[in-house]
Amino acid sequence: MIWNLRRTAAHSFVFLATGFLLFTGNVSAQQPTPAGDLTQTIEQAKSGFKPVTQEDVAAAKSTLQAKLGSLQSLLSNGSSENEQAWKTYLRWEDLETQLSAEKPDLRTLEEIYLKFKGSYAGLDKKQVVAARQALRTYINLVYFSQVDQYKEQFDLQIKSLADAVKRYTDAATGDDARAIGAILGWLEQGEQVPAALKTIRNKLDQPNLYASVSRELIASGIRRPVDQVNPVHEIILGTDVNGTAHMVGDVDVNLVPSKDKGLIELSLTGTVTSNNVGVNGPATIYSTGFSTIGASKLLSVDQDGLSPNPAIAHADTSTTFNAICAKMRLVQKIATKRAYQQKSQAEAIASDRTEIRIQNRFDDETKDLVADANTRLQEKLYRPLIGRDEFPDEINVSTTTDHLNLEVMQASQSQLAAPGPAPATEDTAADLTLKLHESIVNNYGETFLAGVKLTDEKLVELLKERGAEIPEELKITPDTDPWSITFDYKSPIQVVFDNDTVKIGIRGRQFTRGDNDVNRTIAISADYKIEKGESGTLLTRTGDVVVDFPTQERLGPLDLTAKTFLRKKFEAVFKQEIVGEGIKLEGEWEKAGTLRISSLSVTPGWFVGSWRLEAPAPAAATEVTSVVE
Repeated sequence: MIWNLRRTAAHSFVFLATGFLLFTGNVSAQQPTPAGDLTQTIEQAKSGFKPVTQEDVAAAKSTLQAKLGSLQSLLSNGSSENEQAWKTYLRWEDLETQLSAEKPDLRTLEEIYLKFKGSYAGLDKKQVVAARQALRTYINLVYFSQVDQYKEQFDLQIKSLADAVKRYTDAATGDDARAIGAILGWLEQGEQVPAALKTIRNKLDQPNLYASVSRELIASGIRRPVDQVNPVHEIILGTDVNGTAHMVGDVDVNLVPSKDKGLIELSLTGTVTSNNVGVNGPATIYSTGFSTIGASKLLSVDQDGLSPNPAIAHADTSTTFNAICAKMRLVQKIATKRAYQQKSQAEAIASDRTEIRIQNRFDDETKDLVADANTRLQEKLYRPLIGRDEFPDEINVSTTTDHLNLEVMQASQSQLAAPGPAPATEDTAADLTLKLHESIVNNYGETFLAGVKLTDEKLVELLKERGAEIPEELKITPDTDPWSITFDYKSPIQVVFDNDTVKIGIRGRQFTRGDNDVNRTIAISADYKIEKGESGTLLTRTGDVVVDFPTQERLGPLDLTAKTFLRKKFEAVFKQEIVGEGIKLEGEWEKAGTLRISSLSVTPGWFVGSWRLEAPAPAAATEVTSVVE
């Protein structure tokens, strides 16, 4: 079974929250959204109610059965053991039972739906995705077909939406964003007023993640010298040529301006010197070849990953005859005359073949590069997102001559993205710039952390994996009680960026300590001042860690004990001061140095940070024998 990215993300959250970039909570008003007046759109939606009929439910059921048929065909292609394992995991028989029931049990269907959703390999297959989405639609319509006073509830939701949108367009807050998202999700699940929902989302949702990477940063992991010696064996105009070729050059990276995709050009410039011996009949020709070469290969970058274009190469070859020998003087004179007569033609043929060799070599050596990048992208990012139907609504990649730029807008059915455009960047020449809106942290926090349990053992394990010192309060000894906190299903992370501050909050729905359980909503938060340090981001906690039970007016003895206990534990997690040391690059990029923060701006809703490369001390040159590694 593939490792569970959702569980890993849950356990990693605390450390993401205390890394070089901190996430925050929610109440400050942000810049008004450029939504314009949605009053008319919402007013018109009032008359758009559509009851969910049994015919609608039957149609959704028929669609689901067809999608399950396609999934069955996929499963049948493998071994019977694999098919049965998948059906057991997906609770196939239980699903068939519910589909044949006159009144299906919605709780059971929801449990089955969660089996179709996750990070496991295979749940991102198109047949699984289609079946999962059809099951979601069927569950929604079954539910809404049974709702009492559905029309009255619809009217109340529309009224609440109008009020929340008005407040949000005046001053966007996290509370209103969650309220609007929940209402839009409720309406979409019932397939109500789709045109109005589209208009509202188009006006309220803006990209909530921007990233910009410099050409220099990209090139620092790819740029390298080339020094290769290869055998030569060619037949040119009837002459059998053998020898060695020495290629010396440099591989570099350029960015090609493009608005609808990223274009990265790998380039090679250099020379090839060859010492050759050619035999043609009784004559032997000793020669030296010299070629100036150039090659380029364009890589396209978009939401599907990297796509290579065929390499293009050019070569200009000149030949010097060092000696032309034959046993007979007459043969030597004839051979010499012919060699010089055919010299231009032979050089053209040699140039063409050099170009083909370089093109093939460039294509072959970038094949693994592209495949590896796409595999990492699929396994580490796309699979867990597609497996949860949480792939971003928009991913836009573009390039200028200096930077590769990325814009992402992510909001699920019941969420909103950013209310407006990101603030401007202070350091426009930075090697890396990130503009992060709190909504993308909160939205994906709900995707990956909802309902996940964080135990004391897992917390210590993660600290050890990061090489961090285990605080005394978190150490596990025979005398300490085991404890855990289970993240809430709604807003497990509450992050808010404000003017030079960041609020980190988590919400739990259950806390355990030893044999005691507290089954109530628990909110834990810490406020930090955030500023630019010497090497990285500097966060200083302002005040104590706050532990609260927001749904409880009065706390009992067990609640008070849990509150004190959790405050001690999370004061060890949310340290008084968190000092960033820059971003250390890995792999081929390690030699480029460390990214040091160059500018930092935290405003309501947004974190904007820029970093520049700080080159390491010069190292001894190394020989590279591959055009592209």
